[in-house]
Amino acid sequence: MFIDGINGLTLSNNVLRIQVARTGANGEVTTDDLYIPAGNVNQFVNSIVEGVKGLNEQLENSNSDKNDDKPKKTKKDKASLADVDEKSN
Repeated sequence: MFIDGINGLTLSNNVLRIQVARTGANGEVTTDDLYIPAGNVNQFVNSIVEGVKGLNEQLENSNSDKNDDKPKKTKKDKASLADVDEKSN
């Protein structure tokens, strides 16, 4: 299921109901509900948080691998206000 956003949350009868929105091919927005037992909400949220952290680490590692091929900048390569002052004299 592809989710474009969350429309609302409700906790009732020990069930967390999350209404999610999806935009169809025709441009109409439809909603569906996710039902999570209240006792599992912390586990559910923590699992998502840990999953996102893992994805971020993978993206950082992937980006650092790509940047390894590029020459590293040194402090001398970076412009500073001191450089501007020296050039204006």
